[in-house]
Amino acid sequence: MTDIIILLIVAVLMILAARGASKHFKGEGSCCQSSSPVTSVTVKKLDNVTSSLRLTVKGMHCQHCEDRVRKALDSIEGAAVSSINHNAGLVILSCNRPLSQDLLKKVIQAEGYSLVKVESI
Repeated sequence: MTDIIILLIVAVLMILAARGASKHFKGEGSCCQSSSPVTSVTVKKLDNVTSSLRLTVKGMHCQHCEDRVRKALDSIEGAAVSSINHNAGLVILSCNRPLSQDLLKKVIQAEGYSLVKVESI
């Protein structure tokens, strides 16, 4: 009898987790809901671009996620997001000074996303 109750509890928890994941991937998750609607983000321009980086970022699911990552990366002096795509999980970052991978990781993690890979392009 105890085993049946435990299995029922586990089944209910798995159903609730699946519903939450489904909402998240549809852009209806808590990260995708903000108190204000998605607004256009100011595109930061950089002078004297010396390099570009391709960042693979895990966890972006909607335009709101893109805006959060763009704002965070644009806050770094000497960096500007050239393009971003939440579907592919890719960010192209223009730089006019060297940036450490640790700094990029810290900034992205502060927004709730994961930096998977950094490539020079």
